[in-house]
Amino acid sequence: MLLPSFITLTIAVVSVCVSVNAREELMQVAAVLTALLCLFLSLVLAPWLVKLLIAAALLLTSKRTSWEIFRYNSFIE
Repeated sequence: MLLPSFITLTIAVVSVCVSVNAREELMQVAAVLTALLCLFLSLVLAPWLVKLLIAAALLLTSKRTSWEIFRYNSFIE
């Protein structure tokens, strides 16, 4: 299950590089959609521990961001 995850992640990285370097808008859109699909598949195929770490990182960064916004708003008042 690790090999398909690496394959989809590699395809996603390549398609992001293609979208950055492409000059035609249709190629950029197709590459971005391919990258999003592959990143989603790579998250689906990831082991549960990796998903847990990603969820924890998202929760910690969202709490930190909301705390920074709260602190910034308190300085304004």
